[in-house]
Amino acid sequence: MSLLNQLNATTEYYWMNTEPQDIVNKASALLWKLMGNALERDNWEVKPHETVDGGLMIKVPLEYTTSNSGAYGATTVINQSKKSIIDAARFRWAGVYGSNTLNLDDLTQNTGTEAVIDLTKKYMKSIIKAARVKMAADVIAAAATSDNINGLGDLFNTTTSTEYGSIDEDEMSDWKANVITTAEAISFEVLQKVFRTPNMGDIKDFLPNFIVTTQLLKDGYERSLHPQQRYMDAKAVEAGWDNITHKGAPIVADTGVSAGYLYALNLNFLMLRSHKDYNFTTPVWKDKSVLGQPDTITADSRWRGNLICTNRKMHVLHTNLTEPT
Repeated sequence: MSLLNQLNATTEYYWMNTEPQDIVNKASALLWKLMGNALERDNWEVKPHETVDGGLMIKVPLEYTTSNSGAYGATTVINQSKKSIIDAARFRWAGVYGSNTLNLDDLTQNTGTEAVIDLTKKYMKSIIKAARVKMAADVIAAAATSDNINGLGDLFNTTTSTEYGSIDEDEMSDWKANVITTAEAISFEVLQKVFRTPNMGDIKDFLPNFIVTTQLLKDGYERSLHPQQRYMDAKAVEAGWDNITHKGAPIVADTGVSAGYLYALNLNFLMLRSHKDYNFTTPVWKDKSVLGQPDTITADSRWRGNLICTNRKMHVLHTNLTEPT
């Protein structure tokens, strides 16, 4: 280390702000909404009746077809055959973690009045934030490993033989991914088409209720509307999220969304489920005495569960979108 010059050696450092600036965390509108949805529905803990195979997976019962039916007249023989109508999607356990370590130098030098920034407190907050930053990325992506969350990349996988929730489209035609790939500029008419795609009528509960896209496409949709058509969702605004609505569904920009993509989700059928013992565990500093490092301490926060879908056709992905000219 080079010697300090006289001025530096005799003068205290000037701290513009003793609160470190967060230059890592990128806000995730989707994770904010999913977490809020989970809390409202009390969905953090996975109940015993929602697991199968000794708790190896999370089970979601599905009514995937109807009973027998047909025309009826004087000579009709009613079909009395048995027809199975119930199956279950099964989602494996997945998770995220955040962790960090402080060593002997940190513990001896960052103490007393000389410690302008309390590293133990800042590291504690950073550990929890790191886990949530990882989750924000994973809920949008496809699972890279068997430990990763099954995100939107898996939900909208159009390969019919690829399982999602342990079911593939070849086995259950209604369990398919709705993906529109038409190249077009975003507009009110395009969003109308997106909302028609689930083909469940105009019942509000069966229409998309939360939309995430890029900043460019959100702004482009807003520009396509007349000023008197522009509305915002108040709850999202109160939470700090700028948005524009389509049929009451807020459209919010999310930094994790790929260029040209728009996810129209129905959060009545998409939710985070958490294990009761692994719902962002509280970081606890522990030393590494067993490894011969009694003055090195480490802490972590862990989450275990998955992003669960109960009706795949209720969600729509539109790719190849551009801004309106």
